[in-house]
Amino acid sequence: METELTHREPEHEEININEIFENAVKDPSTFSTLDIDQLLDKIENETNEYLDGKSMNSITDEIYDKINELNLRTEYAKELCSKLIGYRYVDEINELHKGKHIRWLRTNSKEKILTNGGIVVNIKFLDNGIHVVCKNSQNLFIQIKFDECLIFQKLSVEEQLILMAYEYIDT
Repeated sequence: METELTHREPEHEEININEIFENAVKDPSTFSTLDIDQLLDKIENETNEYLDGKSMNSITDEIYDKINELNLRTEYAKELCSKLIGYRYVDEINELHKGKHIRWLRTNSKEKILTNGGIVVNIKFLDNGIHVVCKNSQNLFIQIKFDECLIFQKLSVEEQLILMAYEYIDT
């Protein structure tokens, strides 16, 4: 008897952070297996001050405000905001983390185009300002001036969970 082997592609499921967080909050067994002290130590060891007092909504509002300051067409502003879901606006250089993906808009150009961005590999403090060096998807290095761009950094899953926890605590 011959059997036919077929190749099945795994179904790609989109991770829903809100659903994971809500299920964790509702499941009492989650809290009993959680080592609170270990979790607090981990949070203390990682520098997440830039997230203090913020929520997913406040981060989204901040992006919306920054895009609106550019006085773009409403349609284009909405498009930019939707492309920046899952990102946070980086206002200060100490909030920019190496190894994470960023996208930016050049504020000194007439056309405000959101770049595909790249991974931050270095931050340089030079005589003419702060420069951010990124590696893009074509493995090319790009250097941008921090002060001439609106920079948005991709939120990690951990950062998203921290923001949702802050939001949960506030409610």
